[in-house]
Amino acid sequence: MKTNRIRRTLRLLLLNVTLVVLAAGCATHNERSYNQDFNQNLPTSPNYTIENVDDTHFHVIVHQGSPLPGTQRIIFVKEVASTVAATEAKRRGWQNWDLGYIQERDQGWMHIVIADVTRKNAVEMTPGSTQ
Repeated sequence: MKTNRIRRTLRLLLLNVTLVVLAAGCATHNERSYNQDFNQNLPTSPNYTIENVDDTHFHVIVHQGSPLPGTQRIIFVKEVASTVAATEAKRRGWQNWDLGYIQERDQGWMHIVIADVTRKNAVEMTPGSTQ
């Protein structure tokens, strides 16, 4: 009986370690730290990724866990998404673009924002045009 209990415990321990390693690997894949790239003086460090959709479209995914309280965290994560989106659009050489929040999720301990950024075509004005 004692051997079965030990084997069960070892299997559960191995499963838990595997899940933790997988979760850590997924959480850090292609992520960048807002503090390292933008503002080192912040008391908290949200992470973000940039996902290309096509030549005129990308998403910025930002997530921030505690220590900020709920409302503060929501506002902060939106500001981070906006800053990252603007910087990335300028880096791509886009003069005109739209930023829309397409998804917002609060899991209690973590707030996630997925910002949708679309390049707009510039409208060229010609002499005598009304638009």
